[in-house]
Amino acid sequence: MTQRSDNLLIKRILAGNHEACVELIGQYHAPIYRLLVHLSRDAHLAEDLAQETFLAAWAKIGSFNAASSLNTWLHTIAYRKFIDARRRHERTVTTRGDTSIEQVQANTPNPYDSALATEETRQLYRALDCLKPAERDVLVLHYLHGLSYEELASVFGQPTGTVKWRTRRALENLRSALESKIQK
Repeated sequence: MTQRSDNLLIKRILAGNHEACVELIGQYHAPIYRLLVHLSRDAHLAEDLAQETFLAAWAKIGSFNAASSLNTWLHTIAYRKFIDARRRHERTVTTRGDTSIEQVQANTPNPYDSALATEETRQLYRALDCLKPAERDVLVLHYLHGLSYEELASVFGQPTGTVKWRTRRALENLRSALESKIQK
């Protein structure tokens, strides 16, 4: 959607137009859900977080000021919901094994299963699992969800230069992780 059509959609929602709400969810649910599946590796948690994202968006829709796109705003809310869930989980669980790619395949709908079908993709996800969460997050948002550096800067609340540096550093670490997996 364009910035103009996003603004019109927001105005319709604020005016109480139910169809505009349905349109917003139809347009943005799938990308937000996919983002949350990639980040959490858990289809059920991703669905819960997607619902929380849209509930938070409804609660704050009047504060949307179009400083960023609606897409970026929703991705920011979703990412923050994910970070909150990860923090809650870290506080309640003292030890946690990494979720294997096979577990992710068993818990996700068919489109995601299809994407994980190849051995190269499995290797990539295993290497991503070796990264620090913040490194994995920046790569998932940029390369798998297509957010620009400016949009990432908005999501992370950091300058664009810092985000570029974080992305480059994460790519270097991913490359090292892939090389070590291939050499084994």
